[in-house]
Formats: sequence, C-alpha cells, structure tokens
Amino acid sequence: MVPTFRVRSIYDVPIIKLLSDDLGYKLVQPSTEQSKIFGISENLNAHDIDITDILGGYGIKIEGDEEYVEEIISNIFDKIPNSIVLLHPVQLHAIYNGEIVHVNFEKNLSIVDIGEKINAILFNANYKKGQKVVVQVNELNVLGDQLPLCSDIIHFPGQHVILERDARFVRVSRKLSKDDRDNLFERGKKLRPHGHGLIMRTSAASISDKDLTSEIQKLIQKSEELDLLISGSSYGPGILQPGQTVAHILFVQGAKQKLDEIRSIIAPTFPLYHWFMSYSENLKIATTFAERISQDIDPDKLSRILKEVILEKDFSENALIKEQSYSLIASPLDRILGQLNWDDDTMVIKRSFRASRGSHFAIDEPINSGDNVVTYIKEGCWTVHTKVYRKEKLMGEYIKIVTPVELYNEGYIRYIDLGVSLIKKADKIEVQDTEIINDLAEKGIISNSFKEEVFLLVDKCKQMLEEGKEIINIINF
Repeated sequence: MVPTFRVRSIYDVPIIKLLSDDLGYKLVQPSTEQSKIFGISENLNAHDIDITDILGGYGIKIEGDEEYVEEIISNIFDKIPNSIVLLHPVQLHAIYNGEIVHVNFEKNLSIVDIGEKINAILFNANYKKGQKVVVQVNELNVLGDQLPLCSDIIHFPGQHVILERDARFVRVSRKLSKDDRDNLFERGKKLRPHGHGLIMRTSAASISDKDLTSEIQKLIQKSEELDLLISGSSYGPGILQPGQTVAHILFVQGAKQKLDEIRSIIAPTFPLYHWFMSYSENLKIATTFAERISQDIDPDKLSRILKEVILEKDFSENALIKEQSYSLIASPLDRILGQLNWDDDTMVIKRSFRASRGSHFAIDEPINSGDNVVTYIKEGCWTVHTKVYRKEKLMGEYIKIVTPVELYNEGYIRYIDLGVSLIKKADKIEVQDTEIINDLAEKGIISNSFKEEVFLLVDKCKQMLEEGKEIINIINF
C-alpha cells in the first residue's frame, strides 16, 4: 500500500516533489494551490504522514509511522544536506505509566517520570509527589532541554476518527464546509460509542458509516487493551502503548536556497523565496502576491525590492538589534544585542553597559560599568564575532560557530548555535566543545558533510584569530 501524506507548509512544493518523485508517496488532502501546481484533484483521503511548519517557518515537523519518517529523513539529508534533523526519543500520542516526581502549585503543573530517564510536564492536574498516573504525550517541543507535554486525558487517534476515553461529545473537523460538518456531526451522534467522545477528522467525510464503525471498533479494542495493560503491569514508569514518530527538520539558509532550486523546477520561484516566506506573516502575504506577478516582472528585481523593504523597515542605521539563538543542547536564547551600524554589508552592533552586574561569560570577566561589547555579523555567515572592551582596551574576543545567520522580523538575527566557540584572551586561543559536532553527527542530527564543513570552519577561524584579523565573518570556506 502506497504511503499517503499531507503538507501544510511554506515548503510544500519542494517537499511534495521529493516525496512523490523519490519515494513514490501519494499526496492527499491537497490545498487548492497544491492541486493547481501538481494537477491533483482535491480529495479528503486519510494521510499516513502529516507535515507542518514549526518555529515560524524555520523548519517542518514530520509525524507518522517510524518507517516512513526515517525514510523521509534519509531522502532530505541526501537532497538537502545542510538540514538539521531532530528525531524525538518520545513518540507523540504514546501512552505511559508515569510517576509524579515534582509538583509546582504556583504554576499548576507536575513533572512526570515516564521512564527511560525522560520527564514530561503535566498541566492543570491535582496530583501529589509519588502518585502514579497514566498519561499521553500530546506535544513535543523542538529544541534544547524543553520537556514534552502530556495529559491525563487519553485519546486514541485513527485515520478517520479520534476516540477520547470517559467523554460524551461529538466534534467535527473545522477544515470542512458547513454542510459537510453538519452532515458529519449527525453521523457522529449515531456512531459515537458509549463512554467515549468522538472526533470526526477531515477524511471521515468521504468514508462510509460501515468503514467508520470498523475503525471505531478497533480503537475501542485499543482502549480495552490499555485497561488490561494497566491492571497487569507493575505500574512503574514506562510505555504502555506506542504512538507516532516525530521529527523536526530545520532549514537553515543553505537549505532554503536548495529548496528554492527544487521549487523552481515545478513553479515560478524568485530568489530568496523561502526566506521571504519564513520572515513574517505579513511578508508571507506579500511574497505570495509577488510570486503571482513574477512572470510579468523581472524576478531578480522583485526579490531585490522586497529585500530593500525589509532592510529599511527592520535593519536601518541605529536600529535596535535582537538575537534569537536556538541551541541543539540547551534552551533557546532571546536577547538584545545592541545598536546597529553598517560597514558595507557587515552589521556592527554596539552595546554599552551602565551597571556592574553579571559577567562576560565567554571570556570569564565580570561586567564593569562602562564596558563596551561590539558584535560583528554578516547575513549568511557561519560566525558571530564579539569583542569586549574596557576603557577602550580589548579585554578579549570570541567567535561562536552557528548556522548561517538569517535576518528575521522586527530586527532579529536568527541562527542555531552549534555549540562550538573560539576564545582569544591575552593572546591565548582556546577552542571549546568541538566534540559536540561529532556527537550531533553520530546522532543523525547533522550530516557528515555538514560536520566536515564545521571542522574546516573552526580551523579557518583559529588561523584568522592567530593572524589578528580585525573582523571575522565567514560565509564561504
């Protein structure tokens, strides 16, 4: 049976092409635009794989059976090697025996041990430490040390319907027309099993009552099996029923450019298309408009004008620049960098400290009143170069190795911190945490070619620090 997939993403066209051409998967529930581009009739067929955007278009989430998700990851790594893949050890919708290990009454949440040294967050639940609880994972966060979210309300998702234990309701997908929703709601009232709530998915509209009843019976059987597993288990933390495998794939600048190339094979695509689409919701609308007139206007000129509008709005001289830094090993960072000055195409961002509070962590120096920090960044570069001055004397400098820097909405620069840094202080150079890159490659988070590029970059940065280069921003190496 051919695997089916649904895509709701700004990267939909290249993703559909890759999955259809390379893997032979079948697109279902296409949007109106997808139907036009690929010549596919609109349908409400069920999907095995669901693909949606994450982090405001910085990447995609793939949800499905483990076999399909791993096949898609392999294909994307092959065709878009600068991608970053985060395959979660916890499955979405999986059901676990859990034990409450911490309760925060102020925030009305509990921390649940679900086994295999994994904790999850349970909101709006009145539990005590040490209490046993059955939970279901209902949200997986993308990066760093963020815990999965779970619930003590248990669902059993099928292809066409979802059952909820201990409930008495019927709900219908909002993606259908009003007439279809009304019709499906009436059918749902007749089909809802005793003791369960029933959610009718989009594909249920095209399925007979007989087939829906068959799926409902299978889900009831899963519910009964869960009761047996709970009563027959030792009730220690651990998985009771599996769920869906989830991967988050992050498309950094080089990956977006490759996706532009793939999209251009199928549809008119002007330069920087996917970057524009991921910049902001407002620019997404402007980009969609620009795409539709790109056949009548020089696409390079169109792209250049859009870029100029962005720079004038968010990155003008003296603008306040902020940093949105994602990490593969820690929590995201969102902070103010300083005031922007342009030196040709290099962003020179300056910040002065009025109070003696905190420390310049990278160079291990306390912050003194009057200290100045200057950060040098260039769009598309793999480095963030920062210098710390005290009374006009250079105290030290450091370089963070990052994914190519992107400009983002409202004066943000955005990148993924790869965890490797170079620090120069008193003419001594230290390279920190290069083992992280090997670890990321071994875990399949980055490709081997990506890893080799990073090590070449580290060597180049070290050489430039030794030579005393004033500004180190590396795009190509």
